[in-house]
Amino acid sequence: MNYQELYNQIIEKLKKHERPLIKLTPELVAELKSEWHKALMSAKTDDTVIKKILCILDNTQNMTSELNEEFIATFEKIKDQDLLIYTLAASQKHVIGESLRSGTMISAVYFEKLKELLKNNNPEVVEWTLRTIETMGPLSLRLVKDVRAIKPGIFKFLNQHQKSSSQIIELMEKQWEKMRL
Repeated sequence: MNYQELYNQIIEKLKKHERPLIKLTPELVAELKSEWHKALMSAKTDDTVIKKILCILDNTQNMTSELNEEFIATFEKIKDQDLLIYTLAASQKHVIGESLRSGTMISAVYFEKLKELLKNNNPEVVEWTLRTIETMGPLSLRLVKDVRAIKPGIFKFLNQHQKSSSQIIELMEKQWEKMRL
């Protein structure tokens, strides 16, 4: 079964309120990597293919770090706000989750991309970036200065995403205090 058929199956299961939980195989990872690379490298980036791949990755029961370069390349090339959010969500499992599980370090480039996304003009992208950083546990300490620099001011209550961002930052600050003890 190719990734497009798999994507269609996932959507059907989600419509039935079922959890698709796809098992990543080496063959599926190779296909996703190849298709994702093609979508990023085409003259006009194929967002539809990338969205399908991210949907599959968001619904897997196992993780892989074999796609970390594609996540970083997507952060570099994509400007679409929704696609950035989908990429952040899937990267929580496959970049961060797999790193924490396996004990391998997360690429410094990934941290740099998160720093850049914290400065995004879209409050929802910033919120999802903060959610992603929060999942890093102790590794989030590398971004303390950057996170505190974007803390929303008094107007945070005018925008739901800024309000959420403020709450996430407060939660992380409490966690950071406990980590430093």
